[in-house]
Amino acid sequence: MGLITQLLVSSIVMLVLSKILPGFEIKDFKTSILVALLFGVCMVFGMALASPLSFLAETIAKIVSYIPLIGEMLAGLGLSLVRFLLNFIIGSIMLCITDKFLDGFKMRSFAVGIVAAFIISIAGCFVPMF
Repeated sequence: MGLITQLLVSSIVMLVLSKILPGFEIKDFKTSILVALLFGVCMVFGMALASPLSFLAETIAKIVSYIPLIGEMLAGLGLSLVRFLLNFIIGSIMLCITDKFLDGFKMRSFAVGIVAAFIISIAGCFVPMF
């Protein structure tokens, strides 16, 4: 059920982005579902390729967590920030790749992809709450 919820939330976020973000165009809701699905598949592959970076971040966070008083707080915050940035950067690249495969989805530039990926990443932080 979580995967379907995430797909629907991503589709709605992308459809809303197409209405408010110039240069980010999706033809209709059906296309936004296809974009979200292909984007999700691309993200799985992208995150798999970035897993060594994630492992390195987790290792550094464990080491920092041993610092007395503030170590655990810094480690948790740092790890969350690194995960968000990885998701954001890989999301930007994967949106550009998704743009090349679907006809009903167009982005004018990589900068539009960066803004869209940032908003999608922020929305993705709230999906586990549902």
